[in-house]
Amino acid sequence: MKESDTARTGLEQLLISNAVDQSLSKVDFSPIAGAKVHLKTDFLDCVDKNYIILTTRSKLMANRCTLMDKADEADVVLEIASGGVGTDRTDLTVGSPEIPLGLMGSIPKVNVYERKKAMGTAKLVLVATDTKTKQPILNSGFSLARSDHQHWTMMGAGPVLSGSVAEQLKEHTGTSETIIQMPSTQGSSTATMASRGDGPTMKR
Repeated sequence: MKESDTARTGLEQLLISNAVDQSLSKVDFSPIAGAKVHLKTDFLDCVDKNYIILTTRSKLMANRCTLMDKADEADVVLEIASGGVGTDRTDLTVGSPEIPLGLMGSIPKVNVYERKKAMGTAKLVLVATDTKTKQPILNSGFSLARSDHQHWTMMGAGPVLSGSVAEQLKEHTGTSETIIQMPSTQGSSTATMASRGDGPTMKR
């Protein structure tokens, strides 16, 4: 059960915006760098549409593009659409259920390990066309990314938060709620438990 003073929790919104950031980061805007670009969003129909539009505009400006209000004034028309933008949740509990003992009462439920995992998914498609020749300049195919946030406890200890959203909050706000790290498979850096989605492992 979620608790929030707004229609959507901050976590739900961060999961989506984090996934959108990752998805757009996979797109190579260099073929249209420095061009006059008209961003067409008629095909974009999803939650957090405004964030996707503004983040795309920011990516274009970072590539020295000039944003044009009208297509006939631009060198390039960039179209953007979504193939899936949303959140999902999964819960995992390891333990024993309550065991009734009749007149003797019952043995209470024991949760050895509990994990709640929330995921944000963003699948975006971007296509850029030359306004004069009508030839494609940029065709991203689909760019798919997923963010995650895990909340787990073991034998009553915790909760511990991990995942890409918790890492982003730590990086940009300096707040940390016990993000557990584990050795990377590459051996040169550390990655959060969310990269594997398994149980608690303490960093040595």
